[in-house]
Amino acid sequence: MTATLLFDMDGTIVETDHLHFQAMKSVFLPYGIDLDWETYRTRIIGVANTATAANFLPSLSVAEGAAVLDAKEAAYREMVTELEAASGLLPLLDWADSEGIPCAVVTNAPRANAELVLKALHLTDRFACLVIGDELANAKPHPLPYLTAIGILGGDPQRSVAFEDSPAGAKSAFAAGVGVVGLLTSVEPDVLRAAGASVVARDFNNQEVLTFVRERTGTGQTSRQDSELRA
Repeated sequence: MTATLLFDMDGTIVETDHLHFQAMKSVFLPYGIDLDWETYRTRIIGVANTATAANFLPSLSVAEGAAVLDAKEAAYREMVTELEAASGLLPLLDWADSEGIPCAVVTNAPRANAELVLKALHLTDRFACLVIGDELANAKPHPLPYLTAIGILGGDPQRSVAFEDSPAGAKSAFAAGVGVVGLLTSVEPDVLRAAGASVVARDFNNQEVLTFVRERTGTGQTSRQDSELRA
């Protein structure tokens, strides 16, 4: 079994949370919900749409709630134009390629969103698989999305690292037996640590992150390679 690197998408490999917030706010307003950023940040980021609909629109049927969230996703996709990959991501992917470590995206985002974002970032071909939580029996925070990705890649959880920005995602990866790096794009360090993150950092350039990835995956590196990863 191989080492693997597993990446959440929104807020992890790309900063899109502000767009999701705007789209969610717009579809909630007709239902008398004036969504604020703090509520979005603490109760919606990383949560599957089915759960969000049940939590915020309990008077609607499952189908009606799904339609509202589908409208939100359509509004979000209209906002996606030019995106930029998170700092340090591309050198990390290059390093993984050089080490023969397969990578995957594991997200609760709808497939249409994920494919659009990866295409906009020119990263579609950099990941061996794309796992969508809502296409499985259980989405994050259940471990199934990460277990599914590891199974597809032929990976060893004990030699794998997941990168997450939400408590739900960190809990999912941790429960799957994967080492977790928490990205501080939306929540506080203590929240991610409590959810299972061994390391927390602002981006992929952090030296502690790189050391953790090397140790977890069982790969050695020279000082020159360290410098290349941080470049």
